[in-house]
Amino acid sequence: MSVTEIMEYNTTCSTKQRLMLMLAMHCAPLLRGSKVSNIVTIRKSDFYGIRELLKDTGISYRFLKARGELVILFLYRQSTLAAYLTQPQICEFISDYGYQDVCHDLKACLNLLAKRIYFFNNGEISFPHEIGVFLGYPLEDVRGFIENQGQNYEYSGYWKVYDNVAHRKQLFARFEADRDYVVRSIVRGKTLREIAG
Repeated sequence: MSVTEIMEYNTTCSTKQRLMLMLAMHCAPLLRGSKVSNIVTIRKSDFYGIRELLKDTGISYRFLKARGELVILFLYRQSTLAAYLTQPQICEFISDYGYQDVCHDLKACLNLLAKRIYFFNNGEISFPHEIGVFLGYPLEDVRGFIENQGQNYEYSGYWKVYDNVAHRKQLFARFEADRDYVVRSIVRGKTLREIAG
């Protein structure tokens, strides 16, 4: 579906469908199992509707930030993210950012990430770029972003790419296909439980 068609549908649908569509636009790769996690910014007033939509989908959530009327939710599949973070190279990387004692405990990792984001928002630390690995970005790209301060990338899509551009383009194309599939499924009346299950 084109962006115009999606926007048109969004103006005529129910609140539940609007929230499903928002999750589709921002989190389709997670819903389809192509990514370990996603973040989405929502209005506080939409939280209970989102929570209800995520029931029985296998997707968990963690608040990362709440300020004013907006909330940043970190959405993830528990076992998949836990397995990803305990890979030796990932665990070693995040250990450099203070996760050395918790990298085998997903809840503790997410608590520390939320704490570091809180400290960043209060101006106490620089942005916790390790969030990239929590979002399933390839370690080479996260390292490249940090080392190059977001500059000198070879390609930009869902994130800035510093390594293996051809593979990342394929991955981004898969994410686009995921989004198209999820949006079309919602328009056809499928629930998130049916899509993500």
